[in-house]
Order: sequence, then C-alpha cells, then structure tokens
Amino acid sequence: MTVGVVTGINNSTPYRFFVRLYQSQNQPTHMVQIDDVVKVVFSYKPYGEIVYYGIVTEINAKWDFGPNSGYEEEIALKGLSPAFVFYTATITTTRMLRKERGKLISDAPQVPPPPGTEVFMASEEEIDIAFGFDELIKQRMAVPIGVFKNGRPAYADIRYILGENGAHINISGQSGVASKTSYATFLVKSFLDTGRRLREDNELMGYLSRSRFVIFNVKGEGLLFLDKWSKDWRNSQQDESGKEWVKMYEAMKIKPQPFETVKFYAPRKSKKTLTPWSNKRYDGVFAYGWDSIDIFKMGLFELMFDPEELESNQNLQLAVTTVQEFFYERLEEAIRMAIKFCKANNCITSSNSDEVILRTAISNGFDIVTQAKIPEGIDNLIEMFSKDEELSKKIEEELRGKATISAMIRRLKSIKNIGMDLIWAETNFLSDELGLKDQHRIDWDKPGQVTVIDISKLRPRIQSFVVGAVLVEIMRSREEKTDQDPVFIFLDELNKYAPRHGGGPLGNIFRDIAERGRSFRVILIGAEQTASEVDYRIITQSSTTVVGRQKGAELEKPEYSHLTTEQKQRASLLQQGEVIVDQPFMRIPITVRFPLPAWCTREDGFYELDKEKLEQIEKKLF
Repeated sequence: MTVGVVTGINNSTPYRFFVRLYQSQNQPTHMVQIDDVVKVVFSYKPYGEIVYYGIVTEINAKWDFGPNSGYEEEIALKGLSPAFVFYTATITTTRMLRKERGKLISDAPQVPPPPGTEVFMASEEEIDIAFGFDELIKQRMAVPIGVFKNGRPAYADIRYILGENGAHINISGQSGVASKTSYATFLVKSFLDTGRRLREDNELMGYLSRSRFVIFNVKGEGLLFLDKWSKDWRNSQQDESGKEWVKMYEAMKIKPQPFETVKFYAPRKSKKTLTPWSNKRYDGVFAYGWDSIDIFKMGLFELMFDPEELESNQNLQLAVTTVQEFFYERLEEAIRMAIKFCKANNCITSSNSDEVILRTAISNGFDIVTQAKIPEGIDNLIEMFSKDEELSKKIEEELRGKATISAMIRRLKSIKNIGMDLIWAETNFLSDELGLKDQHRIDWDKPGQVTVIDISKLRPRIQSFVVGAVLVEIMRSREEKTDQDPVFIFLDELNKYAPRHGGGPLGNIFRDIAERGRSFRVILIGAEQTASEVDYRIITQSSTTVVGRQKGAELEKPEYSHLTTEQKQRASLLQQGEVIVDQPFMRIPITVRFPLPAWCTREDGFYELDKEKLEQIEKKLF
C-alpha cells in the first residue's frame, strides 16, 4: 500500500527522512501511526536498487498556503478562502539494504532517498526484515522480548544477552506503573522457554536453557509465588484482554503458565530456629545463612559494615581488614588441622577441596571453635575481642590503640541488633551431629532453576550483606571453572546497592560483575526507578536497556540519551505492559508490549482453587 512520497520540503538524511502523506478531500488516503513500518525503494548509480525500511516516529499536520491567524483559519474552515491541510510523517531508518540478483544484502550505501520517491507500508512479513530479526531467526539467535502493536513478536539478539557481544540488562521506570518486576520475570520465562525450544539448533540456546536464575525478592512476598497461577490471569481468561494476552504468548511461543522449577529461600525467624521467616507462604521455603567459614573464606566480613563509614573512617576500614585477614589465617590453620584430623580418623571426603575437608572433619567431631578458635557466631566473635589475647594484640599492633577495639565491639553489637544473627549460621560439630549440616546453604546452581531469595524483611544493611554474599559466591563459582552455564541475577532497587557515588565494598562487587561478569556468563538484570542514581559504570555496561514509564525530568538525564526526543515524550506516557527496548544491533529503540504474567508476582495475587474443586481433586487422588 502506497502512503505518500519522500518530501523535499524538509531535509532528508540516510538515517531520517520525511514523508508527505497522499490525500483525498483534505484527508490522508491512509493515516499512518506511530511505530508503523514503511518501505522506500529507489536507485542511485552505480549502486542499483536500494531498499530502506523505517519506523514512523512522529506525525505532523498543518495548513499549507493557508491561514496565519485565527480569523483567517475561521474563513478557511467555512470554505470562503482556499486552504490545504498538509500531513507529514517523520521516518527513522531501521535498515538499509541493496538488491542484488533478486536478493537483499546488507551493504547498501548510506544515501538519502530522493524527494518524490513513493513510500509504502511494509507488509507484516517484512517487519522482521525491517528490524533485522530475519537474520536472528534464521540463525536461531532470536529471543522474544514482547510484541509490536500489530501482534508481531519483537526479538533481542542472544549474543547481547549471554556475553558473546555484550551482556547485562537494565530496566528503569516509575514504581508501580512501569511493571519492572513483571517484565523482568517475563524475560526470565522467555529465556527459559526459548532456550528449551531451540537448544538443539544453536549452542547459545543450549546455554540459555541450562541457565540459573537468582531473583532477590525486595518488597513484600510477591516473588515467593512464581510457581502459582496469577489470580488476575485466571480471572481474565474469558475477557477480550485475556484472549489477547494468550495470542501474544502464542506468537512468541512462550508457555503462559507458572514457573516449574523454583526454590524459595528466606532468612530465619530467630537465631534459635531453622524456620524460615515467611508470613504468606507456608510450604517449600528454606532458611538461608552463612557461617564463619563462609564469611571469612569469601571475605564477606566488610559487607557487614556501613559502606559510607568505611569510606570516611580509614581507621575503621583498617580494623575491619585486619580482623578479616586474622581470621582468614586462622581458617588456613584450621584446614591444616582438619587434614591431620581426617588422616588420623580415616574421614572419607567427597573431594580434595580445602573447604570440603574442613567441613568433613567438623562432621566427624573436629571442633572448629575450641580447637581452631574460629567464632561460631556473631556473639562468639564479640566475646573474642575481649577474651582472645592474640586477636587483641593483632589489632593493637596494627592500629596502636585500644579505642578501635571498643569501636569495633559497639558496631558488631549494633549489627547483631539489626538482624545479623538471623543469617549468621553457627559452625560447630554438634550441629552436624544433629543433622543440620549445610541446611543454611542456598542451592542455586541447578540447570534451568529459578532461585528466589527473600530479603524484604531484613534491615537495609543486612539486605546488602545478603546480596553481596550471594554475588561473591556466584562469581567465585564461575571463576574457578571454565565454560560454565550462565547465571542471571535479578535485583530491583539497584540504586540502593550500587549508588551513583560511593557504594563501598558492595558497589565494588557490582562494578566487577558489570565489567568482568560476562566473561564468566554472570549476567545482571538490574531494575530501578531512576537510572541516573545507579553507578555510571554499571549502567553503561548494560547492552540491553529497557525503559518503562518515566518522569519527564528524569528522561532529560544523559542515561536516556539513546532515546529520540519523540521516544522520551512517549516514555512519559507509557502504560502498564509497555516498554521501550534498546540493543546495540537495533538502529533505534523499539516500543513493545508484553502480556500479563500467568504466574503470580504479588503476595495476595495467587490463584486458589475453591473448596468444591479441591474436594473433586482429593476424590480423584485418594
């Protein structure tokens, strides 16, 4: 269908040109819409036939050779004076192709289409060509990320997701209306289903199908129900909107159903119990924590302290580093003692790993607390500052003063009071004898598994510790081995943990993942209300950028410079279920819609069978 011609009234470039719409009786013969895709075919010597595809980014209407004032306009509207309505559409080029022997190739010259050249609406089949999706689909590298307004799927390039060409995803938008969490879980579902569907056709899809997904639940308990049907989804199945969402899932070949392989973790309710702290979900939730071996072996001790204070108080920073190094040395000595213990007691170890040997010795009676002087918990650590002469001497030698010991004790007591003892698991042989060995560990490293870690009930500093501890463990697991399956980490409120300025030890961990993570297939999916408040090095390392509805003032920040002026205006008006996505292979960010999640993302939004249906199921089962 012909919609108009390239106009010479405005200056055209290879990347942006203008179309004057054909009209009949002062009305366009076909009114284009924002995001419509058009095609223009023209020739230049010596290149031959050239085909440009573009997307409508703006539409203007004005009088041409007509009134210049309200009075003149009124006369024109009454037909007393000649006036002509003029419609133009702004087109941003999405792909430049050249025809050779009947085939389209990508080495087209970058030249402006000539004024007067007819412009056509692209057919539905040409949408994939216009955005370069056809090559991705042919190579089995296309991952669905939503649909266009006409229902056609939009895709991302898996190479910019898994780290071949780039990695990391960032999602920003207003809280409550940008649907950041819903879109992030939709992407996880797309990654899993697409990877499984195409794993035999492409090696990268095989990696995607075996990916691990670690999701932090930061608000309420909504993400502790990802394996449950959404109440809103179930209730909408007979509505037109529900039928439209089903069509969207079908077009993208994604299964509209809850996640199948999910494990849920929450902190302990109290120090003296292994019961997970979960108020709404009563089954399938496990308690997590880290013991002294984990904390000092992985260097997590500094994560317990206020990052701003560590940066401003060099004396405290030195004290923390001294304590960390002191207990790391004791841990090494404990390992040597454990090796001797295992030889003397014929302990059978599952591997030659130092940590495995140490834990095996503990389970066979080696008391790490009394024999190796490693604290079993935060209470024991506080006590050691006044009773362990070797520790006191070490700190005094390094810092030349007892005041720092008192300051350290005060801070450790404060950390304990805000909940550190809920996630510091005790380390002693008695707990192993009682069958509690490794019950605090988060079992996240399983192919295709989604692991949800609840931190919503913890105080901010303890939340930061948990996030940092998990990230350190993931990075270490991937650094020790090559050719590992990918790990995706989703964290909302990223600006709290990796702020624009400062951030302390945790900020350094995020920067390390942003800059080196893709080498180990560790991919961050970060979300926040305002991208301008997140560490700049982390934001700029994200190869896939997603913008939901956003405030106009925020959109003027440099972090959104990849959006056109028109897209910034549109971003301030996006509705729920709409996002703007940008990836390096795209010439322009695209606006897509995504369906309502079939899985639950709200703590009060999971679907429950009524009593009659439950009784019917029980009769069939029993």
